[in-house]
Amino acid sequence: MRESVLKQPPMVDLSIIIVSFNTLDVTRKCLSSVEQFRPGCTCEVLVVDNASADGSPDMVEREFPTVKLIRLSRNKGFSGGNNEGIRRASGRYILLLNSDAFVGQGVFDATLAYMNEHPSTGVLGCALTNPDGSPQPSARMLPGLINKVFVMTGLTARFPSSRLFGRVDFSWWDHSHPLQVGWVVGAYFLIRREVIETIGLLDERYFLYFDEIDFCRTAALAGWAVVFYPHARVVHLGGQSTVRSDAGVTATGRQLLAHRIRSEFRYYRKWDGLAHVLLSAGVEVLWKAAVLLKNLPSRSARARQKRQEALLTMDLILTTLARDRFGKGVDS
Repeated sequence: MRESVLKQPPMVDLSIIIVSFNTLDVTRKCLSSVEQFRPGCTCEVLVVDNASADGSPDMVEREFPTVKLIRLSRNKGFSGGNNEGIRRASGRYILLLNSDAFVGQGVFDATLAYMNEHPSTGVLGCALTNPDGSPQPSARMLPGLINKVFVMTGLTARFPSSRLFGRVDFSWWDHSHPLQVGWVVGAYFLIRREVIETIGLLDERYFLYFDEIDFCRTAALAGWAVVFYPHARVVHLGGQSTVRSDAGVTATGRQLLAHRIRSEFRYYRKWDGLAHVLLSAGVEVLWKAAVLLKNLPSRSARARQKRQEALLTMDLILTTLARDRFGKGVDS
């Protein structure tokens, strides 16, 4: 179960929590942007270091002395790291900010103003962009089998203006006004303190991926609105560890893919039951098998990569199903 007790009473308006893991340079840039564009309200900044080996915590301590640094002895992942910060947070609002996300002028003030004016909003996300200004998907529907098929087959990317195929990321919508959505991306994840007091912390059974989805769904079930606010933009690098390289699937990519599969299955098992886990696994295995067969005759580097990805994904899905025993529930 989630914990529901916050150790600190509210003393400032905003607590900004940044989890860092071997991201020294981007963490420095993130903190610099926070320092440059501080909100007009009272705030505190907490950095939770997930046992980095690149000198990140020393850099934070040396260059940002006003930041509250929390050094962990092991990597607790996204949810575990953020929970360590939340337990020590004293803000009326708590912002989970990715270390590779960089705020600009007015972002804090605009999003806090919206939350102040809309007391039923429990979680808020804003527009995320790539460094070149192009948009990243930021407003999302809750995961499901139909949406998975649309994304996996490329229909979502091919028909972004379609209300049917574009519904996964609301890509058909003009983003002209705030919108209540299924979930918002954890790169900029603003939470009302009362939500945490009501439903508890992030579920640490998700080491990486699906934790913010789970939190948003739980908040909505408790009566809180999850809102995408398009009038504030944050640059988000994302994708720093990719699945592919010129040589094929990287070791980091394999690890991230394994985390995605495990967290996805845990999410489905928790919310939709074992049958949904098996259906999701079966659909993805069948699709990857089709991709493998389609690319067998070709000798191109791209075809070779696609074959490697397909085989790796199928192997990880089957291994995860066997190892994690999803019939026993997400605690297994």
